[in-house]
Amino acid sequence: MANFWSPPSRRYSLVISGVICWLSPVSGYGETWDTLPPPVATSNSVKNQQYMLGLVVNESDRGAIVPVQFRDGHYLLRAADLQNAGIPASKMPGEQVDVTTLPGVKAEYDSAGQRMVLTVPSEWLPEQNFSGGKHALRYPGRTSSGVLFNYDLYASRADNRGTRYSAWNEFRLFGDSGQFISNGVWQQQLSNESSYQDDGYIRYDTYWTYQDEDDALSWRLGDLVTDSVGWSSSVRIGGVQFGRDFSLRPDLVTYPLPSFAGQAAVPSTVDLFVNGYRNSSNNVQPGPYSLTNMPFVNGAGNAVIVTTDAVGRQVTTTLPFYVSSDLLKPGLTDYSVAAGSIRQNYGISNFDYGPAATSGSLRYGVTDWLTLETHAEGAESLALGGAGAQMKIGSLGVVNGALAQSRMYADSGRQYSWGYQYNQRWFNVGTQHTIRTSSYGDLGLYGSRQGNNSNSRYTLSHRSAQYNASVSLNRFGSLGAAFIDITSGSGDRTRLWNLSWSKNIWGNSSLYVSASRDQQQGDWAGAISLIIPFGEHYSASLSTERNQQGGTAQRAWVSRSMPSDGGLAWDASWAHQSVGSDYRQASLNWRNRKIDTSVGFYGDSDNTTQWADLSGSLLLMDGGVFAANQVNDAFVLVKTGYPDINVRYENQSMGKTDSQGYLLVPGISSYYPAKYGIDTLNLPADMTAPEVEKRFAVKRQSGYLLDFPIEPLRAASVILHDQQGQPLPVSTQIYRRGQAIEYVGWDGLSWMENLTADNQIVAVTPDGRRCETRLVIADGKPKGLSTYGPIVCNLPSAPVASTTASLSDLSSGKRR
Repeated sequence: MANFWSPPSRRYSLVISGVICWLSPVSGYGETWDTLPPPVATSNSVKNQQYMLGLVVNESDRGAIVPVQFRDGHYLLRAADLQNAGIPASKMPGEQVDVTTLPGVKAEYDSAGQRMVLTVPSEWLPEQNFSGGKHALRYPGRTSSGVLFNYDLYASRADNRGTRYSAWNEFRLFGDSGQFISNGVWQQQLSNESSYQDDGYIRYDTYWTYQDEDDALSWRLGDLVTDSVGWSSSVRIGGVQFGRDFSLRPDLVTYPLPSFAGQAAVPSTVDLFVNGYRNSSNNVQPGPYSLTNMPFVNGAGNAVIVTTDAVGRQVTTTLPFYVSSDLLKPGLTDYSVAAGSIRQNYGISNFDYGPAATSGSLRYGVTDWLTLETHAEGAESLALGGAGAQMKIGSLGVVNGALAQSRMYADSGRQYSWGYQYNQRWFNVGTQHTIRTSSYGDLGLYGSRQGNNSNSRYTLSHRSAQYNASVSLNRFGSLGAAFIDITSGSGDRTRLWNLSWSKNIWGNSSLYVSASRDQQQGDWAGAISLIIPFGEHYSASLSTERNQQGGTAQRAWVSRSMPSDGGLAWDASWAHQSVGSDYRQASLNWRNRKIDTSVGFYGDSDNTTQWADLSGSLLLMDGGVFAANQVNDAFVLVKTGYPDINVRYENQSMGKTDSQGYLLVPGISSYYPAKYGIDTLNLPADMTAPEVEKRFAVKRQSGYLLDFPIEPLRAASVILHDQQGQPLPVSTQIYRRGQAIEYVGWDGLSWMENLTADNQIVAVTPDGRRCETRLVIADGKPKGLSTYGPIVCNLPSAPVASTTASLSDLSSGKRR
């Protein structure tokens, strides 16, 4: 039992449940105690005194009441209570801690508030991390089984080349086991002499692919393109490939974002502003904290941290940062390995596979500012390996460098590469350099050679340099410059300058000026273009050009863009050229939900080409065949089972379901968590939809059958009377097996959902009386929005015992 201090005056005691409360009279004494004074020093007869006090640490009150012992002016608390308040166990010498002897700790007894107030070094308290969980929400990709056939039919006729027909196609078979894909083109050339040239079918790629989203891995078997790093190249091979694929997980941020750390001595609010916009507001308890809830930014910027304590005092800190998406987070690995045979004569020959080859790349994030990378290639007469790094230099940008060594046909060579990149809102600059020895080779060069034939037409450049810069001039527009310097394997050198300037002049109109110069020829070329939009879909442009040979051209162009839900679009242009005849071009495009077709012509008075195009897709899913626009990535087939239901994608109308209750949404980005919904306002009153909105993602190059079932409304009003013909009392509870509790309103009327042909009803009145009855629907098909009854329920004159227990198996227990 706790001992409570009392004033040394006449007192009365009152014992309540074993606790002694001292009652001090107000009148008849020389002083009145408004607040409790500090405890008196312990006498020899009382060695210690214990009090139940609120514990406050650095002005943070968590509402804990803990025992505190007062001993000779010292305060002793239990170690467990201090740990619960956030003080680390390493600072406590035993189970009982004298807080007055801890270094850097200030302990005070608040007699008015009956609290023990501790002030400890803020670094003792646990660190708080605000990581912004809103970016971590994951939507796994979904897929259904189906078959997709994309097609594009094209026909053209030229005055001097005859007629050409082509039909591009893509076949997809997809499901839980992955995606099988094959594509190619059939073409036929009919010359003026009616002879066929270059006709037949050309296969492009055939492969099977599978994705493991949990580990962000992707497999591919068949035709593929090898992955590469910034200083290597890719080649086409037929074989197998596996590796990381972070595009499967848009919820993951693979590059390091800046974090900001600080310490709060008292409870505070910390606001984070990034590039002038408030990104987050966090309530911080005393102790160290870190902010990692940065937005997805790239380049240089400034973060402003504003700390506000309970009395309104503010401290503002400005910190520069630099973010590069080319880096990897510490400990994150990105890799790819491929092996097979080099694909030759792609787009010309169907099955031309050359020598065996293998390729692999690996990137690893060492720190927030350093990412290492390596790449290797191999074949029968080729071995290549190299290593590089990308390093962030504070807020000044990112530098990269790499060294590669190759040996091909007994000739050794080296490649050196380095570069620098800096981006911010108003200024960007970058450069990249590559130097190769003449004997350096890779898989791309190796595959183009036959045996040891050194007379191959393909060579790698010996030296290349690229420089680019752009600057925003605010109201004066944007200025860009680029310089390219390339020395080919044969020693030919190309140096090109390019300058550009653009500006919005009024409304959405824009002016664009560009100029380029070939340093070898010393000639300039340039263009000036003015683009003027009219309304939502119309625009026009005027431009003038000068080429390096001194020829000029003036162009005029008008167009109507395609509405998002389909319709009619067109464009036309005319160019007056100083050399040759005038150039003319026009096209007309019409699109609906099933096909996209267009016709047009282009050319001059000497040679004109007419063309026509028809594209779309056919889909086999859910036992039906559906036509839609061409599907480039993923799609969703919405099923309602009811016609003329409006379907929304990200709150944008995509059309209405057909007579069978289907609508295909073709333009879906895979792994993007989109929101899909249906509009039920046009449904009859006796129809209902249990769900009207869903958010999910679709797997790559796949489709998903989204079911929004629309069902007859099986709800009706039921009138319940007692044996005297009087309505059951208001608030009578209705129990039906497997259904939520329903209630009786005025005149004995109750609204009941999910009715069946035979419905057992148990009614319990507010005074505890219980009765049973049954609603039997004659045809077995409940009609929505109907009224049944009155139905007689024989109420007893007195409540029935154990009513609640007897009803436990009838209702789910939910209340409406």
